[in-house]
Amino acid sequence: MDIYKILKYYRRIDSPRLKLIGIMGLHLLHRRYLYVALDPSLACNLRCRLCYFSNQEKVKEMGGRFSEEDITAIQKSVFHRCLKLQIGDGAEPTTYPGLLELVKKAREKNIPTISISTNGNLLTREKLRQLVENGLNELILSTHGMSRQVYEYMMRNARFDHFTQLLQDISEIRKEHPGLKVRVNFTMCEDNIDDLKLLPQVFSSMKPDVIQLRPVQDIGSSIYKNYSIDPIFDKYDETVGVVIRFCQENNITCLFPQKGNLEVIQHDNDRQEHFNSSIDMLPYFHLSPHEAWKTEFNPYEENFEQYARRTHRVRKMLKMLLGHSAGDEEGVTRAMNYRVG
Repeated sequence: MDIYKILKYYRRIDSPRLKLIGIMGLHLLHRRYLYVALDPSLACNLRCRLCYFSNQEKVKEMGGRFSEEDITAIQKSVFHRCLKLQIGDGAEPTTYPGLLELVKKAREKNIPTISISTNGNLLTREKLRQLVENGLNELILSTHGMSRQVYEYMMRNARFDHFTQLLQDISEIRKEHPGLKVRVNFTMCEDNIDDLKLLPQVFSSMKPDVIQLRPVQDIGSSIYKNYSIDPIFDKYDETVGVVIRFCQENNITCLFPQKGNLEVIQHDNDRQEHFNSSIDMLPYFHLSPHEAWKTEFNPYEENFEQYARRTHRVRKMLKMLLGHSAGDEEGVTRAMNYRVG
């Protein structure tokens, strides 16, 4: 099951009402539809400038790690409704000692897409091979630079040599396991936008299956303060355009913001935008070992179906459906600004 084909078809649906009906139908028919984002450990080995881990005060607030028992409880309560499991959403999953076992538990529940989102600096060829053998079928690499200078400036404590070696290791492992998909996430800002011109060179041998380009946004607490998208807009054709053409020439799925929608992404104030974003977020289910996490969802005491009933999930969807007038179906959403090409 290609999750990106599903995403592409989903993006083609213009009516938010139709999307909502589809999600509600999958929920009521007990089908898989959840995008479970799981942070097993709230830690990171890097201090990237665009991330809240760059802020020492914020780091002091972080912490927590799921136990083996926690992961087993989550597996039993949620994984049967999971269409995609992404391990690593706001922290670095390779800092978690039980990562191999976690991937194995996901495979036991036949989750179609099992991925980890990582900076890759703690991955070795053997560790990656073990993860794939345990069931990993998508590797998401986050990078903020394509040259040594920019990569190591933006991703503090990271080593560019390790990154380039990892790309070679991935190529070798894909020869043994051709089913492994690779996605590259690049967050664009004024300090790294010119590096996009180097992307075709860096990925000339190890071609990803998916590349996502994301404009910088204020996620709170990071040391980075320049959130202007003007440089991205001004250099769009010579930077983003280079990546789009590279993807088209190499049959790579590209997720990117269209030039005309960059301003909409930056200014999220529209009522319609909030409505559409709420629909797009319905499949999203985040779990992390933050303080008192079991007060929101306790996998030891309830499964996802019981949780949905307790939180009146269907009632909320019905209210969204009935409270949305036909005249509201125009507009662009933050999620929809990412074109799948």
